[in-house]
Amino acid sequence: MATRIRLKRLGRKGRAFYRMGVFDSRTRRNGRALEELGHYDPHLEIDKKYVLKRERIEHWLGLGALPSETVQAILLSQGIDVPTSGKKRALTPEERVEKDRLKEIKRKKREEAKQRKEAIAATATPMSKAEKRAAKRAGG
Repeated sequence: MATRIRLKRLGRKGRAFYRMGVFDSRTRRNGRALEELGHYDPHLEIDKKYVLKRERIEHWLGLGALPSETVQAILLSQGIDVPTSGKKRALTPEERVEKDRLKEIKRKKREEAKQRKEAIAATATPMSKAEKRAAKRAGG
C-alpha cells in the first residue's frame, strides 16, 4: 500500500488548522488517517505552531511513506531529515565552514586561470588582417 504523510484541513472558514497524518495515497484530503502524527496551527506563535510525534514520523518515513510538499517543508523546518527530499536541509556550522572553504578554493583557481590566460594574451603579438587570413587558409 502506498502511503503519504499529508495534512487534513479542519476548523472553520478563515480559521483553519491542520492535522498531520499517514494516509493511503488513494484517500481523499479529509479522509480517515491510518495514524495521526501531530498537528499544525498557522495562527499560533512560532514555538506552538507545530506539535509532532517525531518517533512515529521517522518510523513511517523509514517504512517508505512519502510526505507531501507542505509536510516536507514543515519536517525540514523542524529538523527532521526526509530521505526522499529534493530540498536541502539547513547546514550545520561545520558544514557551512567547509562549504565556504571549498567555494574560496574554487574562486582562487578561477582567478589563477584567468591571470594565466591574460598573461598569455599579453605576450602574444597581434596579427594583422592579412596574417589572420593567411593563417586561416593554411588551416591554423
